[in-house]
Amino acid sequence: MSSEKHSLSVSRFVPTAVKGTRFYGLAHRNKPEIKRFVKFAVVGAGGLVIDIGLLNIFERHLGMPVPPAVALAFIIAATNNFIWNRLWVYPESRTQKKRRQMPVFLAVNAAGLLINELIFLLFQAPITALVRLIPIPFFQAHYRGIGLNVTKLIAAVVVMLWNFFVNRFVTFRNVAWKRNIPAEIEPADSAL
Repeated sequence: MSSEKHSLSVSRFVPTAVKGTRFYGLAHRNKPEIKRFVKFAVVGAGGLVIDIGLLNIFERHLGMPVPPAVALAFIIAATNNFIWNRLWVYPESRTQKKRRQMPVFLAVNAAGLLINELIFLLFQAPITALVRLIPIPFFQAHYRGIGLNVTKLIAAVVVMLWNFFVNRFVTFRNVAWKRNIPAEIEPADSAL
């Protein structure tokens, strides 16, 4: 067994053709920010579980109309996400006061909520109608709930991207951008 540590690097699973692309190079140079995005996605996934769970409780079990049910579930999930983003994703941001940071975060999320509502307005009815056409009894019995949740998942992906980038450059702009420091290249004569 060699004394070298074997790292569990994702790059060894990336096809060679992809490694030559500009996107891969950008991601490779910004590994710390990619890790931050993954943390943001984990927080967002937890928020999504809260959001979808509350949406279903409010709309399906309490009989709330869809727009206010979507809004209330989204606001509760966004508050949860602010707390976790501040504690785990951007811990450096805790030097700023919450009372200044949270309104900005909620404003960004309010724009995300508008995007969310727009996606529901445009896509929930067609998606629900498509689900109803699937000739499987389970889908036909639950087409309304399935349509609601599929629409929510589409909205969640779009809004997650919006929230990450806008929050990164607005809400948490005081957090320094982390980059990998490339190894210094040795001069040609030292290789001899």
